[in-house]
Amino acid sequence: MALLRSILLATDYRQSSQAAAEAVVRLAAAFGSRVTALHVREQFLTWPVSPFEYQDRLTQFLTDRKVDLAEFLVHAGAPAETVVRKAQELDADLLVIGAGEKIRDGHLVVGPIGESILERASSPVLALNPHGPKLRFGSILCPVDHSRVSQRALEDAIQFARSFGGRLVVLSVVPEVSWLAAAAETGHVSGAKLEHEAQWVKEFDEFLAGVSFDGVEWERELRRGVPHEQITAAAKERGADLLAIGATGRSGVVRVLLGSVTRRVLRHLPCSVLLVKDQTVFEEQFLLDLDVIDRLVGEGQDRLAAGAPAEAA
Repeated sequence: MALLRSILLATDYRQSSQAAAEAVVRLAAAFGSRVTALHVREQFLTWPVSPFEYQDRLTQFLTDRKVDLAEFLVHAGAPAETVVRKAQELDADLLVIGAGEKIRDGHLVVGPIGESILERASSPVLALNPHGPKLRFGSILCPVDHSRVSQRALEDAIQFARSFGGRLVVLSVVPEVSWLAAAAETGHVSGAKLEHEAQWVKEFDEFLAGVSFDGVEWERELRRGVPHEQITAAAKERGADLLAIGATGRSGVVRVLLGSVTRRVLRHLPCSVLLVKDQTVFEEQFLLDLDVIDRLVGEGQDRLAAGAPAEAA
């Protein structure tokens, strides 16, 4: 099984943080992860109840559920900066936060601290939406733009789906483009928009062909339109409890810059979101698995050359 060794749970003791703690319990149980909890409070902040009382409650919640809690840290300072720095110091495989409490027009909007963490953290970030579907990793939506970063997000989505028996939908949105932009992209004037779409679909198929979905129930979906609108709509229609998305994507005349798409999705967050950048949640163990496989193959070849086929097998 792929390894998720270290999780940093950043908490502000609000409702979204409780949802984050519940997700950490599920992850730690599935992967045997060691968890560090962190609470950051602004200096001179006054609380109606001692923050240490909240700390004791959360510690009890995690230990009662057999979570391997390394330590519970309390720091004073700028929350986003402190959380990001601590994740780097711990070399956390995953940073888990609450997505915020602010509701606008019936949609959850990630607060400024959460948004700053999502933008600045180098490690993958799992942001919990306490007002959306309960996160069980049962229905996962992964929008891709066929870039390397979106492939990393898809690899993590596959691991979660495989580990929790979830169903995965891989979504690609053909973006709306003008005739002039499509002509510049394809190099053809006649039928430029149709050719642009055909190229996009071909790239999507080639992208999927390079990914292993062994042991995962999945399907592909193709939509057309404004990417962030179609992603949000698909998440709602599918009842997704997790949206796994790359933080940055392709650039070019008619390419999707997934960074801007991601920011728009976060403004109308339909469910919890896993944001992946250059580092994947499971990449380190995947590379370790490859090293082990190479070593075993080498040993097998040596035994075969020595005339011991049974040992080689």
